[in-house]
Amino acid sequence: MPKIPTFTARGRPTAEVGSVKSDIKVDPTKTMAAAMLPAAEAIDKYYIKKRNTEEKLVADKALLEIQSESDKIIYSLKDDVVEEDAINNYKQNFSSIVNQKTSTIQNKRIKELIATGVDLDNSENIYNIKKNSFIALEKDSLTNVNNKITSFMSKYATTDDPKLKFKYKENTKNTIKSYAEDFNLPKNVLDQKLKAADRDFLLSDINQFAGLVNGAEEIKNLDNSLKGTNFLNDGDFGVGVFNAYNAKISELTIKGDPNADYDRALELSDELEEFKRSNGYEVSTGELSIKIDSLKQKVLTEKIQHDGLIQKQGDNKLFFGYSNDLRDALVKDIADPFGDPSLQDRIASAEIESEYNETIKNYLIVNQDASLPEKKEFSRSLIFLTLLEFFKTPPKKLSCSISKTS
Repeated sequence: MPKIPTFTARGRPTAEVGSVKSDIKVDPTKTMAAAMLPAAEAIDKYYIKKRNTEEKLVADKALLEIQSESDKIIYSLKDDVVEEDAINNYKQNFSSIVNQKTSTIQNKRIKELIATGVDLDNSENIYNIKKNSFIALEKDSLTNVNNKITSFMSKYATTDDPKLKFKYKENTKNTIKSYAEDFNLPKNVLDQKLKAADRDFLLSDINQFAGLVNGAEEIKNLDNSLKGTNFLNDGDFGVGVFNAYNAKISELTIKGDPNADYDRALELSDELEEFKRSNGYEVSTGELSIKIDSLKQKVLTEKIQHDGLIQKQGDNKLFFGYSNDLRDALVKDIADPFGDPSLQDRIASAEIESEYNETIKNYLIVNQDASLPEKKEFSRSLIFLTLLEFFKTPPKKLSCSISKTS
């Protein structure tokens, strides 16, 4: 059989292929899918960021609504002076609102965002509630203290019993001290409030003494015993004395009141004008001098008007008595109840009496300045005209018309 030719190899198989070479260079660690990974990661990051933004927006909207409702709760509790009660009421109502706002949200991440925001706001809300409660406590306590002091001052001003006066004064000071202790007021503030109370008591005593016999001396003695300049400087003392005398004079000068005493009011205005403090200070100085002059002029002017009113009241009282006597005599003549008058006469009598009264009333309205003799003359003339009218006209045709003389 023929032999197959054999060759001796001079190189490694597949190591080199003649003079042919390749420029293709491929990273053996990367596939086509691996090369696309960076783009996919960028897309994922975008969608995550978008999702976070959306969830944050939804959570922020919910938090704004919750905060709006919580603000309403805080405002409704602003006058609650019991801090613990206010906080408990807030928590109860606030939890209900949060549960209501988040009950329809299924996304856990949104719920977590809301919960985080609620926790942050909650601490601030609790702080505001505590602050409001303390402010309300201060306000109500001050109102309560002032009401107590006003009550003690009022009782002090309306009694002349020394024991009761001492009691009301001590009650007032103890109330002030208790308030200062409750709210840690500085000592200088406490001292100022106690000093103000002493001033008020002194002014109250001045009001009580003003207008009394020897009232001016009583005021001076009291001022000296308390070393009043420590409580009231000259200006405040002068104003206090003027106000006290002015109030007393006002009580005495009510125009037209039969109990008014304008003469005594003028005496008090003179006493006020001459009032001098033990240290030499005269009340009738500066602006008070002008006020005192004005007060005296007012009393003098009103006294004239008052005397005129009292005179008119007296005249009217006398006139009404006189006029009523004439009217009664007229009615009796027309329909004497003991003479068995006819029905027509009784009716005429009643109508004439009514019209007579109305005519007198209208006359007095129009003629307020008429003298007593003038008023009596009008009444007599009215009676005379009525009698002429009655006897001139038969009873069954009597018109009972009385002319309105003005």
